[in-house]
This record gives sequence, structure tokens and C-alpha cells, in this order.
Amino acid sequence: MFCAALPLAAAIVRGPPILRYGSAAIDTRGAPSLIAPSSVASALEGTDSALDSMDLAALALDGSFRPTRGPDGRLEPVLTLPGDSLETTPPMGAVTVSSTAATLGVVALAFVRSGSPLPPLLGVAAGALLGELFSGAFHWATDNYGRLETPVVGFACAAFQGHHLAPWTISHRSVFNNVYKIAGATLPLLGLGLALLPPSGAACVAVMFYLQLVAQESHTPPSKLPEWKRRLQRAGVALPVPEHIAHHKPPFDKHYCILTGRLNRVLDSEPVLLWRRLEALVYRVNGQEPLSWKSDKVRALALSLWPARRDAAGQGKFRDSE
Repeated sequence: MFCAALPLAAAIVRGPPILRYGSAAIDTRGAPSLIAPSSVASALEGTDSALDSMDLAALALDGSFRPTRGPDGRLEPVLTLPGDSLETTPPMGAVTVSSTAATLGVVALAFVRSGSPLPPLLGVAAGALLGELFSGAFHWATDNYGRLETPVVGFACAAFQGHHLAPWTISHRSVFNNVYKIAGATLPLLGLGLALLPPSGAACVAVMFYLQLVAQESHTPPSKLPEWKRRLQRAGVALPVPEHIAHHKPPFDKHYCILTGRLNRVLDSEPVLLWRRLEALVYRVNGQEPLSWKSDKVRALALSLWPARRDAAGQGKFRDSE
């Protein structure tokens, strides 16, 4: 899950055949059933089946594209955004490596400039915790609000929302192709952290933003991952596949944290219910309903936590329900 130092891509690597809306027909293999694990092999098979079932369920959300399966049994990638590509280029690698090097440099600088290793260690630990929370907040916001035309973050909103329609596509991307935009965004933020914060604070910010780079393996069948990545998932250091599968169920209203997923149980449960409270707050301020409110149950829960309604004149102002 956590990115290690990444080598610069030396040549352009092209991805597998790309399908777009309405381009092909899916094969006739039915959705497999989840197999109860009784060994390592059966556990992998069961998780692979659950992931495949999730992908097939996503196809039912939009019938305008029906991809075939590749030689490895996975659904072939479907691109839902204009101008998107699976191609990996050297600049993507350069940006990702630069972000990695800069993050390591900021953390190393904190240890060099601190008289004790404790402040930098606390900064890194806080950055990891805040990174998990930030991943959830950003995921929640882009899943529920905005669209492609939204200024600044429009592409991210469309990407996260489109990901629900073709979740398997991310597993066909290279690391560089998947994270280079986020990596590029971290560079100026790291500079701001160095300029405005003490070394340990800058290390905290660096770790928080850098950890947003990876969530790809949660969509890759575990049987196709190397053993060391599976061990990270089993240890809870990386996001386990079943934890992320739990998010990919309409109306996509839970399990937003995608680094380790450890905060999801707290944030999604009573009495916290963070995302429902934030949705009620946004609705109270400007009347904007999130996409998760396509579920009447989710909408009712949110409004029960912070009831709000338009004033009698309907002029866009809100007040507590009586």
C-alpha cells in the first residue's frame, strides 16, 4: 500500500486493450459465489470471487458498456473520462519519483534538525493518522459532490464517481499512471509545509499527503498480487480487499478511508456518523444533496442528525426542523 521509492520509467509502456462505452459484449460467465476460506488458497479464491462479483455488480449500474475478459480472466479496462489513458510516460514516473524523494527529504530533514527523534517520529505518526482521515474526507467529497465541469477538482470528482462504474480499470493502470496527478499536487504542498511549519510539522504534512498516492491493490485480485503485498493487507498495513469491497455497494455511503481502512468502523458507526453529519451540514448551508442521498434511508439518517429545511419563502435559507 505504501509507496516505496519508485524507479523512473525508461520507456513508454502501453496498457492492455481499452474499451469505451458500448464497445463490446461481456462473456457469459456468471458471477461466482464466495468460497468459505479453509486454507490460504481457498481464502485467495474466495476474495477473488468477491472482487469479481463486485465488478459484475458495477456493470449493472450502467448498461452502456459491456467489456470482455482478458486472458487473465479480469474484465478489460473501460475508460469513463474524456482524454483518459492507460499509457505510462516518463514524465509520469519523473513526477512520482520527485514526490517520493521530496517526501523522504522532508522527513529526513526533520530528524536532522530536531534535537530528539521523538518530535519527528510523532510527526510521522500523526501524518499517517491524518493521511487516513484525509483520504476518507477527499473520497467522500469527490464521490458525492461536483462533476467534470467543477473548477479545479472537476476531473477528480468525475474520476471517483466514474470509478464506481468500472472499478476494475484501476487494476490495469501502472503505479505511475495511477498516482502521478496526486504526486504532482503534493510537491507545492510540501514546499508550503517547509516554509510555514517547523521541521516535524512539515514531516507530518509530507506524510499525510504522500500517503494519498496508493490504493490500487485493493482492486487487484489477491491471487495476482505478490506475497509481500498480501501480507501487508492481512496485517492491516494496506487496505484489505474485503474492506474496500464494502464501499462499492450503492449508494457508496460508507468505508471512505482507503489507506488502511482502520478508521472506517469508527467514522461510519454511531455515535460518530461523520459523513452523514457533514452531508447534513452542507445541505443546511447551501441545499446541495450528496449522491449518497439517492438512498432515502441515508438521507433520512443524515437529516435526523441535524434536521434542516428551507424557510417558508423557499429562498435558499435553512433552519432547524421543529
